[in-house]
Amino acid sequence: MRFLIETTMIALKSLRANKLRSILTILGVVIGIGTIIGMLSFINGINESIMEELKRLGPNVFYITRDKPGIRVGHGRDRPPEITLDEVESIRRRVESLSGISMVAEDRSRVFFRTRRTGMMTIRGVQSDYADVSKIDIADGRFFQRLEGRKARVCILGSGVVEALFGRLNPMGREVEVKGRKFKVIATLEESGQVFGSSFDEVVILPYEWFNVLFGSGRDEYAMALPLEEADVLDTIEEVRLAMRAARKIPLGKEDNFALSTQESVTDTFNQLTASIYWVMRIVASIALVVSGVGIMNIMLVVVMERTREIGLRKAVGAPRAAILGQFLVESIVLTLVGGIIGIGLGYLLRFLVAAGTPLPASVPVWVVPLAVGICCTIGVFFGFYPALKASGMDPVEALRYE
Repeated sequence: MRFLIETTMIALKSLRANKLRSILTILGVVIGIGTIIGMLSFINGINESIMEELKRLGPNVFYITRDKPGIRVGHGRDRPPEITLDEVESIRRRVESLSGISMVAEDRSRVFFRTRRTGMMTIRGVQSDYADVSKIDIADGRFFQRLEGRKARVCILGSGVVEALFGRLNPMGREVEVKGRKFKVIATLEESGQVFGSSFDEVVILPYEWFNVLFGSGRDEYAMALPLEEADVLDTIEEVRLAMRAARKIPLGKEDNFALSTQESVTDTFNQLTASIYWVMRIVASIALVVSGVGIMNIMLVVVMERTREIGLRKAVGAPRAAILGQFLVESIVLTLVGGIIGIGLGYLLRFLVAAGTPLPASVPVWVVPLAVGICCTIGVFFGFYPALKASGMDPVEALRYE
């Protein structure tokens, strides 16, 4: 233990004596570790937000979309047709095992109340079943009914919209303006927070029919469906698939031109996306760490050369080869650990800046710091072993003669 403490103190003294050289040597470690922690905190925060939202919706909710979940580049001419209200109504009539189904469409617009206005808010058009399917929490008031949604100009406000427009005023029964049309507030929502950088509090929910009056069609609309509690989810999904095929008159033997996605499939798609980001992160961090490791090896070779006489003196007075080897290995590890500590600090700083300056979530997993320390120690041992071996193998007589 005493040997370890003394060797660590020698290593730190060597770092202080050659500040510029030490900074340049550990820079790669700082960048590599900082990149690992920063990216992991970002991905972990998004994972937690997405999983929390999926958990809130419940495991049985599924989606009817025109495309399978995933990343699309461009729109292309061969995309399947949009999901339509008539198709959803056909499913509602045909599938008796559904607890509810709702079209969902979104756009962005400002919202006005007298002389006040909001920034760009999410305007969401839904049907009356949306309240049950999405399990939203009503703070005050009620959700609109099926017939009411078709005729009355009513709306439901998220807490962020209420705060921006009304402050301490009670919004219930008052009228807000969206795209030149006035809608009566019949309910407000509980605060929900954010998922993937999108605030669920900055939302205005309108009846789907009125949403189409304001914004028209042509966007990627989808439907959310929830089976009855006693129904088998997979059986219900199959019934919905057959109802969609019937509504679109798809002949036997031809593939579906729509997609049915469960919570599990959405999660798998998201995990594939984050796995790709992980690989990019690993490549960037690995390059930085390997370059840094080579730099550390070169510096340690220089250190061994500079301290040749010291090594010869120590071996002459009886220092064993293992002690010399251990001394330079510890110095190499200390060098990488200092860089690692700075890199950990940089990673946490990136996490703080992302959380403070953007709506994107960021959360550092508890296992990241031990992982970073382990990586630093591994780099120190791997790239410091050859210089340490060279130092421990020196002939004491030749070392003492070195100028």
